[in-house]
Amino acid sequence: MSEILKPSDLICEEFSTQNSNSQRKLFAVFGKPIGHSLSPLMQNKALEEIAKSDAKFIDAKYYAFEVNPENLAEVLEMFWEKNFTGINLTIPHKEVAMKVVQDFDSSALSAKACNTLLRTPTGWKGYNTDGFGVRASIEQGLKKNIENASVVILGAGGASRGATVEIINAGCKSLLVANRNQDRLKKFIDDFESDNFTIQGSTLENIEEKIPNGAIIINATSVGLKDSDKPIIDFSKIPNDCVFLDMPYRRDNETTSVISARKNSIQAENGLAMLAWQGAKSLSIWTDKQLYGSLMLNTLKEHLYGHK
Repeated sequence: MSEILKPSDLICEEFSTQNSNSQRKLFAVFGKPIGHSLSPLMQNKALEEIAKSDAKFIDAKYYAFEVNPENLAEVLEMFWEKNFTGINLTIPHKEVAMKVVQDFDSSALSAKACNTLLRTPTGWKGYNTDGFGVRASIEQGLKKNIENASVVILGAGGASRGATVEIINAGCKSLLVANRNQDRLKKFIDDFESDNFTIQGSTLENIEEKIPNGAIIINATSVGLKDSDKPIIDFSKIPNDCVFLDMPYRRDNETTSVISARKNSIQAENGLAMLAWQGAKSLSIWTDKQLYGSLMLNTLKEHLYGHK
């Protein structure tokens, strides 16, 4: 079978005997495109580890399916009937799922986006583990506590939403969100601001001047994925006791932003850390097992860079 599947492949031999009574644990990620996804690599590694102590997971497997967003509702029904235990959703399905799934955890409702689905007896229940991935990347990877910290998020798109909810809930001291499109920024702030917490807004231009000492800086834009991309900010102009989390990651090398941050003595991690920890949280929701974030991250780094 090819590595990237389509929903029509559910009729092939590998899934032909799978039904609502099947005991085999199956998982998948939906996206379009999906060929770039590293989720099967890290999830299957973790499932192998779980199987060492729990025989129910000996033949468990995680797949990648290319799914058109307009077909998400009917495809989810197919996968529910095939008794898949859990589904991850990536671009462009995270916000679409909010319209076609009926039951949500508070994590998805707060973020207004869903990246994890758990099969229930009556349908799917939606969660958002992106925020958890951000927090774990910062606290586990960068060794920085969000509580009472100054946080700066660059970008006000979908990737910022789960992060913002988690950061506010973690008790940050202040949150500054910078975005090029000011109308989009205003809507973003309106969605998340409350009587108990005020979000500061800014343009990206000269944002370096507004970054305080010891800040946690998160790039939630796609800047950094192309060879031609310049670093998201000028790291030589910010305090070097800041830490930097770059949500994008590259398969061939570190992003230009991570490279620049480290050259300026700023501790930095790329989006692999977030990918690993949000995936670990999803797997824990599906299996009720411990978090395998470190195992997943090491698996990804070894695969892409040849080292942990």
